Amino acid sequence: MSHFIHNTLSGLKELLNKKDQMKTVSDEGEVGNVSCSFNAPIKTTEVEMFESENNIKLPEDYKAFLTLHNGARIYELIDDDGVNIGSGLHLFSLNEVKEAQELEFIGEQGIPIGHLLEDCFLILDKEKLKVGDPNYLHILEFTELSSLNLNFEIFLDRYIISQGVPFWSWPIYTAENYYRTR
Repeated sequence: MSHFIHNTLSGLKELLNKKDQMKTVSDEGEVGNVSCSFNAPIKTTEVEMFESENNIKLPEDYKAFLTLHNGARIYELIDDDGVNIGSGLHLFSLNEVKEAQELEFIGEQGIPIGHLLEDCFLILDKEKLKVGDPNYLHILEFTELSSLNLNFEIFLDRYIISQGVPFWSWPIYTAENYYRTR
């Protein structure tokens, strides 16, 4: 399988200004300022050590991300004064993954690899990884675990294309119910 993580992240970085910020268009035409930041890469040996310690084989697309950037923050909101006000996607470094695994309610669900929209976690499903199911990515919202039916690189690509809007909820909104749910 060919991974396009590098292309996705390179495309995003081309849109950033010198302060690693950009304007985005969100739901219903709302324009906002966001920032993106990327950690330094991690060595393959460190990824292998994590896999050994956790008795798990991480997916290749996620490992490709870690060897480019051992964590990132994507589409964090910036107010008019240039102050970061949160939100967006926080992809954990491997050390942050280890810390999040220690939180009982999260670690039981799988391997937490990121925090999203202030109240959700991205989770790698260990059982799906063990059997080679490519749709291994879940979202944990409060206490509800839902399959995204995606792998990491497709999720990241769609998240960037949708400019941080929760694209995975789009199918539930129809012309009949959209206006009642706002």
